[in-house]
Amino acid sequence: MNKLSCAFLFSALAGIVSAEGSALADPNRGFELNRYQPTAAGEWSFAVDHPWYSSTRYFAAGITLNYGHKPLVAGSIDENGAFGEAKSLIDHLFIAHVDLAGSFLDRVLITASLPVVLTSAGDPQFASGAAVGDLRLGGKVRLYGQPYASTFSASVGLDLWVPFRAMTDSLPPTASDQSVRALPKLMVGGVWNKLLWSGTLGFLIRPEAVTVAPPAFASSLGRAASELQFGLSAAYFDQERRFAVGPEVILTTAAAGEDSFSRFGTSLEMLLAGHYNIARMIQTGLALGAGFVRQPGTPDFRMLFRLAYAPMAEPKRPNDRDNDGILDADDACPDVKGVATGNPATHGCPPPGDRDRDGVIDAEDLCPDVHQGQTPDPMRRGCPAPAPESDRDGDGILDRDDLCPDLHKGPVPDPMRHGCPAPDTDRDGILDPVDVCPMEPAGAFPDPVRRGCPLPDRDQDSIPDKFDACPDKPGAPHPDPKKNGCPGLLTVTGGKIVILKPVFFATDKDIILPQSFPVLQAVADALKAAQQIRQVRIEGHTDSQGVRIYNVDLSQRRAGSVRRWLIEHGIDEGRVVSEGFGPDRPVDTNATVAGRAKNRRVEFHIVDGSGVIPATP
Repeated sequence: MNKLSCAFLFSALAGIVSAEGSALADPNRGFELNRYQPTAAGEWSFAVDHPWYSSTRYFAAGITLNYGHKPLVAGSIDENGAFGEAKSLIDHLFIAHVDLAGSFLDRVLITASLPVVLTSAGDPQFASGAAVGDLRLGGKVRLYGQPYASTFSASVGLDLWVPFRAMTDSLPPTASDQSVRALPKLMVGGVWNKLLWSGTLGFLIRPEAVTVAPPAFASSLGRAASELQFGLSAAYFDQERRFAVGPEVILTTAAAGEDSFSRFGTSLEMLLAGHYNIARMIQTGLALGAGFVRQPGTPDFRMLFRLAYAPMAEPKRPNDRDNDGILDADDACPDVKGVATGNPATHGCPPPGDRDRDGVIDAEDLCPDVHQGQTPDPMRRGCPAPAPESDRDGDGILDRDDLCPDLHKGPVPDPMRHGCPAPDTDRDGILDPVDVCPMEPAGAFPDPVRRGCPLPDRDQDSIPDKFDACPDKPGAPHPDPKKNGCPGLLTVTGGKIVILKPVFFATDKDIILPQSFPVLQAVADALKAAQQIRQVRIEGHTDSQGVRIYNVDLSQRRAGSVRRWLIEHGIDEGRVVSEGFGPDRPVDTNATVAGRAKNRRVEFHIVDGSGVIPATP
């Protein structure tokens, strides 16, 4: 085909054949001029696919408004190959795309998009006014990773266009294609720190189509055929504050022949887009763009606006209804706070008790410290029946004079409260009147000389001076008497085993690095030496980078890895439990590198430990 001195039709640059070169058999066939195809409703992009699946949301529906300036112009190429615009055939094209999308199995995404031409202004032979374009139906399948949770993910998809021109002869020449189009596509993308990136490669299978030429221009105009499509996008993505901003680039070129990657068979368009999600429900977006190399359908200026109902899925957290630190799946008593026993029948249940030994457990006994006697009260379970001149607690003080009528005054009565037992303020089992240290529990190491007091511990490291190899320097328990209580890689204070060096893991994994084995061995040694520490909760924490639900899962897995390490190194599994909190409990700001490093940590909290320095109230 001789390109010199021929008339051309462009959405930027596209050729027509000369009047002498060929004749059009059916000049009214026509094709869908619009080149922009919106991504799935609810996406954080306009033109370059970054698909979402069920873990992100289940359903989205919305509208995309698409304005293009001069998407179809006619001109000619001179002897030097330079194109000169002679006439704008369509000056303004305004389309509303009605978009629907739904996902299931966290792996499949189904989409639909219907373009409705609201106005098409320009040459009456091409400008159509209002019209309906070709319905696009699509499906995508996730092959690897999560697009909004992983650094890298891969998906494949297929789009099909239903041609309305095949159903009616009344459509304008630039509104619809003649036959079905298909677009198989490969999509990759992910989230790295605050970068949301994606790339696409597609092959549009589209029969060649033409439309009529304007007056004074020769032969046919506006060819459209199969082509390769490339897309690339990068955006600053703040998932916590729900916004993204960045560029998108779309390159298309003829799939074969001399027009492939040529000036006249290629289209290049760039968008600058911003997105914001309102209240985790409404997705909004605005984009401005320009066509740099243009074919029919690529305008010199484009503006897009999107609005969609796209509720974000709430992250699923492991259930623990009674908040006892034991997940419901492992809790034999999920609605009652309990303790870890390691026995599936009792794990997570409160320890049974019957203080007054009357056969009614304390949890059901309305008088847990008074035996129900030979004639129990039928109205008050576990309590004795009242006597006519009542002394319900049997302590020799009539109920009318007894400030504790259901509680025996005991061997050491309270001198300030008639009929009541003396209090035990520090709850160490030794009543205050005979407790030399009524405000301090005797703990695991009671002082045989000073009743109710713990052995002296000058450095307050929970190891009495009698057993402390370094009584003036806070340290930690150790099986070796020569190291017991001496400074090392950890301290025991404030209800915690405080490690002085962090636990390191492989990046984005729960594999413990060998450099952390010494500090974990120090924890194991402390637990072996301090049997009074009956249970420790291992907590995993992360910074706020990335997706929250993924971080919660990663922190849980890392805490579990530490628990398994301790069990493998001699610690009874009933003494250690684990839980992950993700980014929910930061100890420093997440706005700096140093702050985030502090937030990525493992902590050891003493859940049950007699004689250990308690946490500060």
